Amino acid sequence: MEQATSISKEQLEQRIARYRELSGTTTAFVDSRLPGGQKQNFKLVAAGKGIFENPDMRPAIAAAHNINMSWVLIPPGGGSNLHDHPGSGAELFIPVDGPLTIYWGETGEQETVLQQFDCVSIPEGLMRGFRNDSDRAVLMLAIVDGGASGGGSVRWHPSVLERAAKTGVYLDADGKLAQEASAQ
Repeated sequence: MEQATSISKEQLEQRIARYRELSGTTTAFVDSRLPGGQKQNFKLVAAGKGIFENPDMRPAIAAAHNINMSWVLIPPGGGSNLHDHPGSGAELFIPVDGPLTIYWGETGEQETVLQQFDCVSIPEGLMRGFRNDSDRAVLMLAIVDGGASGGGSVRWHPSVLERAAKTGVYLDADGKLAQEASAQ
């Protein structure tokens, strides 16, 4: 990336994602319709092609980055089902206004609770998920290393893909969200 020594205010404004102006999506990933998969994603920056499966989703800041970063608003009972980001390196979760349960392992058998502003760094290759067990929405900052593949992807636990298919949602050959005609 080219190093900037001076830019105008207008140029810098293009590199600001103002939270109150962000429009998120509740359909960023294949687990969006599944129990425990409800969340609203606000993509801030992306490395390479970015880590999202909704083909209409774009980062708020278009400039290229070496990380993927999103605000995630998680309703009570919502979260993300078991997944990994192969080729991306570590993933960091930081709840900013409430507790969040992090679970991991091949079947999600291990878990711990993060409190406000705690940060966990989950290594590449480890199946993980998160869940809001509180009675109010929790905002979390999620950061994924761009890794050697320039953005990586999502690898879902096979049970997640099977359950999503039963709702009519699946991933196409490019790894993007698609749905059966009868589910539209």
